[in-house]
Amino acid sequence: MKLTCAQMDVLISFYLEGDLSSALKNQVEHHLKICPTCQAKFEIIKSMISDLKNSFEDNSKPAKQEAYTNDATSQHYRVFKNNLSAYIDNELPSEENIKIKKFTINNPKARQDLEDNYNIRRLLNESFKKTKSETRQDFSKNILKQLELDDYDSFGIHPAIKLLIIFTFAVLVITSFVLMSLSV
Repeated sequence: MKLTCAQMDVLISFYLEGDLSSALKNQVEHHLKICPTCQAKFEIIKSMISDLKNSFEDNSKPAKQEAYTNDATSQHYRVFKNNLSAYIDNELPSEENIKIKKFTINNPKARQDLEDNYNIRRLLNESFKKTKSETRQDFSKNILKQLELDDYDSFGIHPAIKLLIIFTFAVLVITSFVLMSLSV
């Protein structure tokens, strides 16, 4: 059985952690030898994990923080900001996705931006759901109540009766014009 690239996307992390059987491990290694796309993904993920481990082991945090703040104005940060919405919506190709993930892991400002975007999205979704549930009430009933309150104070006539009177009057006027034009 040959592995597909979609299967490899799932298996790469297990392969790196050593959690595969020997037969499956051999199949993954064979696929990595023949597929340059999966090999590139593997190398990127491997370097991301290595960078992450190094960032936790590194005790010189103040020096690193300074580099990250300078990095916030870099070209990489601008690319990150431009692709952030597409990343959140899963609209990027997998290589770009991995680059964004790697940059986010190594950059506290990028992590904060990503978290802020997720929070904004969550709040918008909650607001939409709340508004949607509130509008499920009988909307037309509320409108008629508002019309009743607004229109009742003029002559004390119900709005529906007013519409009926106006319609009847319009029909009479149009009929009289038609009759006058026929008699001419």
